[in-house]
Amino acid sequence: MKIGNFDTEKPGTYIIAELSANHGGRIEVAKESIAAAQEAGADAVKLQTYTADTLTLDCRKEDFVIRGGTLWDGKTLYELYKEAYTPWEWHEELFAYANKIGIDIFSSPFDKSAVDFLESFDPPAYKIASFEITDYGLIRYAASKGRPMIISTGIATLQEIQDAVDICREEGNNDIVLLKCTSAYPAPLEEANLRTIPNLAETFGVVAGFSDHTLGITTPVAAVALGARVIEKHFILDRELGGPDAGFSLDIEEFAQMAQAVRDTEKLLGKVDYSMTAKRRESRRFSRSLYVAEAVKKGELFTEKNIRSVRPGFGLHPKHLLDIIGKKAVTDIEKGTALRWEMIEGKH
Repeated sequence: MKIGNFDTEKPGTYIIAELSANHGGRIEVAKESIAAAQEAGADAVKLQTYTADTLTLDCRKEDFVIRGGTLWDGKTLYELYKEAYTPWEWHEELFAYANKIGIDIFSSPFDKSAVDFLESFDPPAYKIASFEITDYGLIRYAASKGRPMIISTGIATLQEIQDAVDICREEGNNDIVLLKCTSAYPAPLEEANLRTIPNLAETFGVVAGFSDHTLGITTPVAAVALGARVIEKHFILDRELGGPDAGFSLDIEEFAQMAQAVRDTEKLLGKVDYSMTAKRRESRRFSRSLYVAEAVKKGELFTEKNIRSVRPGFGLHPKHLLDIIGKKAVTDIEKGTALRWEMIEGKH
Protein backbone atom coordinates (compact mmCIF):
# COMPACT_ATOMS: atom_id res chain seq x y z
CA MET A 1 0.00 0.00 0.00
CA LYS A 2 1.21 3.49 -0.81
CA ILE A 3 0.09 6.56 1.10
CA GLY A 4 1.60 9.58 -0.60
CA ASN A 5 5.35 9.03 -0.43
CA PHE A 6 5.06 6.17 2.07
CA ASP A 7 5.17 2.54 0.97
CA THR A 8 4.09 0.00 3.57
CA GLU A 9 6.04 -2.70 1.72
CA LYS A 10 9.27 -0.94 2.67
CA PRO A 11 10.71 -0.44 6.18
CA GLY A 12 9.86 2.74 8.05
CA THR A 13 7.17 4.65 9.91
CA TYR A 14 4.73 7.18 8.50
CA ILE A 15 4.67 10.13 10.90
CA ILE A 16 1.53 12.29 10.73
CA ALA A 17 1.31 15.71 12.36
CA GLU A 18 -2.32 16.31 13.33
CA LEU A 19 -3.00 20.04 12.98
CA SER A 20 -6.57 19.85 14.24
CA ALA A 21 -7.52 23.16 15.90
CA ASN A 22 -3.94 24.27 16.44
CA HIS A 23 -4.10 27.15 14.00
CA GLY A 24 -5.83 29.68 16.23
CA GLY A 25 -8.23 30.61 13.47
CA ARG A 26 -5.45 32.07 11.28
CA ILE A 27 -4.51 30.56 7.94
CA GLU A 28 -0.98 31.92 8.15
CA VAL A 29 -0.48 30.00 11.39
CA ALA A 30 -1.80 26.90 9.65
CA LYS A 31 0.67 27.32 6.78
CA GLU A 32 3.54 28.03 9.14
CA SER A 33 2.57 24.90 11.07
CA ILE A 34 2.69 22.78 7.93
CA ALA A 35 6.22 23.96 7.15
CA ALA A 36 7.33 23.56 10.77
CA ALA A 37 5.91 20.03 10.95
CA GLN A 38 7.87 19.07 7.85
CA GLU A 39 11.03 20.58 9.33
CA ALA A 40 10.39 18.67 12.57
CA GLY A 41 10.29 15.35 10.70
CA ALA A 42 6.64 14.75 9.82
CA ASP A 43 5.84 12.86 6.62
CA ALA A 44 2.31 14.25 6.48
CA VAL A 45 0.03 16.88 7.93
CA LYS A 46 -3.59 16.06 8.65
CA LEU A 47 -6.52 18.45 8.81
CA GLN A 48 -10.09 17.94 9.99
CA THR A 49 -12.89 18.81 7.61
CA TYR A 50 -16.20 19.58 9.29
CA THR A 51 -18.36 22.40 10.53
CA ALA A 52 -20.18 22.50 13.84
CA ASP A 53 -23.40 21.93 11.92
CA THR A 54 -22.12 18.78 10.16
CA LEU A 55 -21.09 17.27 13.50
CA THR A 56 -23.80 18.11 15.99
CA LEU A 57 -26.80 20.27 16.86
CA ASP A 58 -26.70 23.78 18.27
CA CYS A 59 -28.37 22.74 21.48
CA ARG A 60 -27.77 23.32 25.19
CA LYS A 61 -29.64 20.27 26.45
CA GLU A 62 -27.60 18.21 28.90
CA ASP A 63 -26.84 15.54 26.29
CA PHE A 64 -24.88 18.12 24.29
CA VAL A 65 -22.80 19.49 27.21
CA ILE A 66 -19.34 17.95 27.58
CA ARG A 67 -18.69 16.18 30.88
CA GLY A 68 -16.30 13.54 32.15
CA GLY A 69 -13.04 15.21 33.11
CA THR A 70 -11.99 16.44 29.67
CA LEU A 71 -10.22 19.68 28.82
CA TRP A 72 -13.53 20.94 27.43
CA ASP A 73 -15.96 20.21 30.25
CA GLY A 74 -18.84 22.69 30.42
CA LYS A 75 -18.82 23.58 26.74
CA THR A 76 -21.46 22.31 24.38
CA LEU A 77 -20.35 20.14 21.49
CA TYR A 78 -21.43 22.89 19.12
CA GLU A 79 -19.32 25.49 20.91
CA LEU A 80 -16.24 23.25 20.85
CA TYR A 81 -16.53 22.39 17.16
CA LYS A 82 -17.27 25.96 16.16
CA GLU A 83 -14.05 27.01 17.89
CA ALA A 84 -11.93 24.13 16.60
CA TYR A 85 -12.93 23.74 12.97
CA THR A 86 -10.67 24.52 10.03
CA PRO A 87 -12.51 26.78 7.57
CA TRP A 88 -13.27 24.95 4.34
CA GLU A 89 -12.21 27.94 2.30
CA TRP A 90 -8.65 27.43 3.61
CA HIS A 91 -8.29 23.92 2.24
CA GLU A 92 -7.34 24.79 -1.32
CA GLU A 93 -4.52 27.06 -0.18
CA LEU A 94 -3.31 24.64 2.50
CA PHE A 95 -3.28 21.66 0.13
CA ALA A 96 -1.48 23.70 -2.52
CA TYR A 97 1.08 24.94 -0.01
CA ALA A 98 1.81 21.46 1.37
CA ASN A 99 2.14 20.04 -2.14
CA LYS A 100 4.48 22.87 -3.07
CA ILE A 101 6.89 22.22 -0.19
CA GLY A 102 6.66 18.45 -0.60
CA ILE A 103 4.81 17.15 2.45
CA ASP A 104 1.76 14.89 2.23
CA ILE A 105 -1.52 16.43 3.30
CA PHE A 106 -4.93 14.88 3.84
CA SER A 107 -7.88 15.20 6.19
CA SER A 108 -10.51 13.54 8.31
CA PRO A 109 -13.92 14.00 6.69
CA PHE A 110 -16.85 13.93 9.09
CA ASP A 111 -19.68 13.56 6.64
CA LYS A 112 -20.27 12.75 2.96
CA SER A 113 -20.19 16.40 1.93
CA ALA A 114 -16.68 16.65 3.36
CA VAL A 115 -15.60 13.62 1.33
CA ASP A 116 -16.99 15.20 -1.83
CA PHE A 117 -15.22 18.45 -1.00
CA LEU A 118 -11.88 16.76 -0.28
CA GLU A 119 -11.99 14.68 -3.45
CA SER A 120 -11.21 17.82 -5.46
CA PHE A 121 -7.79 18.00 -3.79
CA ASP A 122 -6.78 14.41 -4.67
CA PRO A 123 -5.79 13.48 -1.10
CA PRO A 124 -3.43 10.51 -0.60
CA ALA A 125 -5.74 8.98 2.05
CA TYR A 126 -8.79 9.47 4.21
CA LYS A 127 -8.61 9.34 7.99
CA ILE A 128 -11.67 8.23 9.94
CA ALA A 129 -11.60 9.69 13.45
CA SER A 130 -12.15 7.36 16.37
CA PHE A 131 -15.58 8.76 17.25
CA GLU A 132 -16.69 8.29 13.61
CA ILE A 133 -15.87 4.56 13.43
CA THR A 134 -19.54 3.85 14.18
CA ASP A 135 -20.65 5.94 11.17
CA TYR A 136 -20.73 3.06 8.72
CA GLY A 137 -22.24 5.20 5.98
CA LEU A 138 -19.30 7.62 6.16
CA ILE A 139 -16.77 4.77 6.13
CA ARG A 140 -18.42 3.14 3.13
CA TYR A 141 -18.61 6.40 1.19
CA ALA A 142 -14.98 7.33 1.89
CA ALA A 143 -13.77 3.79 1.13
CA SER A 144 -15.64 3.82 -2.17
CA LYS A 145 -13.27 6.53 -3.43
CA GLY A 146 -10.47 3.96 -3.58
CA ARG A 147 -8.00 5.84 -1.41
CA PRO A 148 -6.16 4.30 1.55
CA MET A 149 -8.29 4.32 4.70
CA ILE A 150 -6.68 5.17 8.04
CA ILE A 151 -9.13 4.38 10.83
CA SER A 152 -8.72 5.13 14.54
CA THR A 153 -10.24 2.47 16.78
CA GLY A 154 -10.41 4.41 20.05
CA ILE A 155 -14.02 3.89 21.10
CA ALA A 156 -14.84 0.85 18.95
CA THR A 157 -15.80 -2.64 20.03
CA LEU A 158 -14.03 -5.55 18.40
CA GLN A 159 -17.13 -6.14 16.25
CA GLU A 160 -17.25 -2.50 15.15
CA ILE A 161 -13.59 -2.68 14.07
CA GLN A 162 -14.39 -5.81 12.10
CA ASP A 163 -17.43 -4.09 10.57
CA ALA A 164 -15.33 -1.09 9.49
CA VAL A 165 -12.74 -3.36 7.86
CA ASP A 166 -15.44 -5.42 6.17
CA ILE A 167 -17.15 -2.30 4.80
CA CYS A 168 -13.90 -1.11 3.22
CA ARG A 169 -13.33 -4.52 1.64
CA GLU A 170 -16.90 -4.70 0.40
CA GLU A 171 -16.14 -1.50 -1.50
CA GLY A 172 -13.08 -3.17 -3.05
CA ASN A 173 -10.75 -1.16 -0.85
CA ASN A 174 -8.09 -3.30 0.86
CA ASP A 175 -5.73 -0.42 1.66
CA ILE A 176 -6.53 -0.20 5.36
CA VAL A 177 -4.58 1.11 8.33
CA LEU A 178 -6.02 0.61 11.80
CA LEU A 179 -4.70 2.92 14.52
CA LYS A 180 -4.74 1.91 18.17
CA CYS A 181 -6.07 4.94 19.96
CA THR A 182 -7.14 5.90 23.46
CA SER A 183 -9.90 8.47 23.11
CA ALA A 184 -9.04 10.53 26.18
CA TYR A 185 -7.50 13.98 26.03
CA PRO A 186 -4.87 13.67 27.37
CA ALA A 187 -4.76 9.88 27.60
CA PRO A 188 -3.28 8.21 30.71
CA LEU A 189 -0.24 6.03 30.00
CA GLU A 190 -1.81 3.02 31.71
CA GLU A 191 -4.67 3.12 29.20
CA ALA A 192 -2.46 3.03 26.11
CA ASN A 193 -2.41 -0.80 25.91
CA LEU A 194 0.16 -0.78 23.13
CA ARG A 195 0.23 -4.58 22.90
CA THR A 196 -2.99 -4.18 20.95
CA ILE A 197 -1.01 -2.81 17.98
CA PRO A 198 0.49 -6.09 16.72
CA ASN A 199 -2.80 -7.82 17.53
CA LEU A 200 -4.68 -5.39 15.25
CA ALA A 201 -2.37 -6.26 12.38
CA GLU A 202 -2.67 -10.00 12.99
CA THR A 203 -6.40 -10.12 13.71
CA PHE A 204 -7.59 -8.00 10.80
CA GLY A 205 -4.82 -8.50 8.24
CA VAL A 206 -4.09 -4.79 7.99
CA VAL A 207 -1.28 -2.32 8.61
CA ALA A 208 -1.39 -1.21 12.24
CA GLY A 209 -0.37 2.07 13.79
CA PHE A 210 -0.99 4.38 16.72
CA SER A 211 -2.84 7.66 17.18
CA ASP A 212 -1.42 9.19 20.33
CA HIS A 213 -3.09 11.45 22.86
CA THR A 214 -0.69 10.87 25.76
CA LEU A 215 1.65 13.59 26.93
CA GLY A 216 5.27 13.54 25.79
CA ILE A 217 7.06 11.37 23.25
CA THR A 218 7.58 8.05 25.04
CA THR A 219 4.38 6.35 23.95
CA PRO A 220 4.71 6.71 20.16
CA VAL A 221 8.32 5.53 20.33
CA ALA A 222 7.25 2.45 22.29
CA ALA A 223 4.45 1.91 19.75
CA VAL A 224 6.97 1.79 16.90
CA ALA A 225 9.01 -0.76 18.85
CA LEU A 226 5.87 -2.90 19.01
CA GLY A 227 5.26 -2.69 15.28
CA ALA A 228 3.32 0.52 14.62
CA ARG A 229 3.89 1.58 11.00
CA VAL A 230 1.92 4.83 11.27
CA ILE A 231 2.17 7.36 14.09
CA GLU A 232 -0.24 10.27 14.45
CA LYS A 233 0.47 13.01 16.99
CA HIS A 234 -1.06 16.44 17.53
CA PHE A 235 1.28 19.26 16.54
CA ILE A 236 1.31 22.94 17.51
CA LEU A 237 3.76 25.74 16.77
CA ASP A 238 3.66 26.94 20.35
CA ARG A 239 1.30 25.88 23.14
CA GLU A 240 0.90 29.53 24.05
CA LEU A 241 -1.30 29.79 20.95
CA GLY A 242 -3.89 28.06 23.11
CA GLY A 243 -6.93 26.33 21.69
CA PRO A 244 -8.85 23.14 22.48
CA ASP A 245 -6.00 20.73 21.66
CA ALA A 246 -2.96 22.71 22.81
CA GLY A 247 -2.60 20.89 26.12
CA PHE A 248 -1.85 17.47 24.58
CA SER A 249 -0.03 18.62 21.43
CA LEU A 250 3.72 18.59 20.82
CA ASP A 251 5.48 21.82 19.94
CA ILE A 252 8.18 22.02 17.26
CA GLU A 253 11.07 20.94 19.48
CA GLU A 254 9.13 18.10 21.09
CA PHE A 255 7.81 16.82 17.77
CA ALA A 256 11.33 16.86 16.33
CA GLN A 257 12.56 14.88 19.33
CA MET A 258 9.78 12.35 18.81
CA ALA A 259 10.48 12.01 15.09
CA GLN A 260 14.19 11.50 15.73
CA ALA A 261 13.46 8.95 18.44
CA VAL A 262 11.17 7.08 16.03
CA ARG A 263 13.88 7.06 13.35
CA ASP A 264 16.42 5.84 15.91
CA THR A 265 14.01 3.10 16.96
CA GLU A 266 13.66 2.00 13.33
CA LYS A 267 17.43 1.58 13.19
CA LEU A 268 17.43 -0.29 16.48
CA LEU A 269 14.75 -2.71 15.25
CA GLY A 270 16.64 -3.51 12.06
CA LYS A 271 15.87 -7.03 10.87
CA VAL A 272 16.16 -10.63 12.01
CA ASP A 273 19.85 -11.31 11.41
CA TYR A 274 22.09 -14.16 12.55
CA SER A 275 24.66 -13.74 9.78
CA MET A 276 28.34 -13.49 10.60
CA THR A 277 29.12 -10.00 9.37
CA ALA A 278 32.61 -8.61 9.03
CA LYS A 279 32.09 -6.61 12.23
CA ARG A 280 30.97 -9.69 14.12
CA ARG A 281 33.94 -11.69 12.86
CA GLU A 282 36.26 -8.90 13.96
CA SER A 283 34.60 -8.74 17.38
CA ARG A 284 35.10 -12.48 17.88
CA ARG A 285 38.75 -11.80 18.55
CA PHE A 286 37.63 -10.77 22.04
CA SER A 287 35.67 -13.98 22.64
CA ARG A 288 37.06 -16.98 24.53
CA SER A 289 39.11 -19.77 22.99
CA LEU A 290 41.54 -22.45 24.10
CA TYR A 291 45.08 -21.36 25.01
CA VAL A 292 48.08 -23.05 26.57
CA ALA A 293 48.12 -21.76 30.14
CA GLU A 294 51.41 -23.46 31.15
CA ALA A 295 54.30 -24.59 28.97
CA VAL A 296 53.69 -28.12 27.61
CA LYS A 297 56.41 -30.57 26.56
CA LYS A 298 56.16 -32.94 23.61
CA GLY A 299 54.29 -36.07 24.72
CA GLU A 300 52.82 -34.39 27.81
CA LEU A 301 49.11 -34.80 28.44
CA PHE A 302 46.78 -31.86 28.13
CA THR A 303 44.96 -31.07 31.36
CA GLU A 304 42.50 -28.50 32.67
CA LYS A 305 45.53 -26.84 34.27
CA ASN A 306 47.72 -26.43 31.17
CA ILE A 307 44.96 -25.49 28.73
CA ARG A 308 42.19 -23.03 29.52
CA SER A 309 39.30 -21.17 27.91
CA VAL A 310 40.37 -17.52 27.97
CA ARG A 311 40.24 -14.37 25.91
CA PRO A 312 41.18 -13.63 23.06
CA GLY A 313 39.49 -15.79 20.44
CA PHE A 314 42.29 -17.00 18.16
CA GLY A 315 42.48 -20.56 19.49
CA LEU A 316 40.17 -23.54 19.21
CA HIS A 317 36.53 -23.18 20.24
CA PRO A 318 36.00 -23.82 23.98
CA LYS A 319 33.47 -26.55 23.12
CA HIS A 320 36.44 -28.82 22.28
CA LEU A 321 38.00 -28.65 25.76
CA LEU A 322 36.77 -32.03 27.02
CA ASP A 323 37.76 -33.70 23.75
CA ILE A 324 41.35 -32.48 24.18
CA ILE A 325 41.86 -33.27 27.88
CA GLY A 326 43.98 -36.41 28.15
CA LYS A 327 45.43 -36.14 24.64
CA LYS A 328 49.20 -35.73 24.10
CA ALA A 329 51.06 -32.74 22.72
CA VAL A 330 52.97 -33.54 19.49
CA THR A 331 55.47 -30.75 20.10
CA ASP A 332 56.72 -28.39 22.78
CA ILE A 333 54.26 -25.50 23.24
CA GLU A 334 54.95 -22.21 24.99
CA LYS A 335 52.60 -20.62 27.48
CA GLY A 336 50.19 -18.19 25.76
CA THR A 337 50.02 -20.14 22.51
CA ALA A 338 46.64 -20.42 20.79
CA LEU A 339 45.82 -24.12 20.63
CA ARG A 340 45.58 -25.70 17.15
CA TRP A 341 44.51 -29.18 16.09
CA GLU A 342 47.93 -29.89 14.64
CA MET A 343 49.42 -29.57 18.14
CA ILE A 344 47.28 -32.46 19.45
CA GLU A 345 48.07 -36.13 18.91
CA GLY A 346 45.50 -37.86 16.72
CA LYS A 347 43.72 -34.61 15.85
CA HIS A 348 45.60 -33.50 12.73
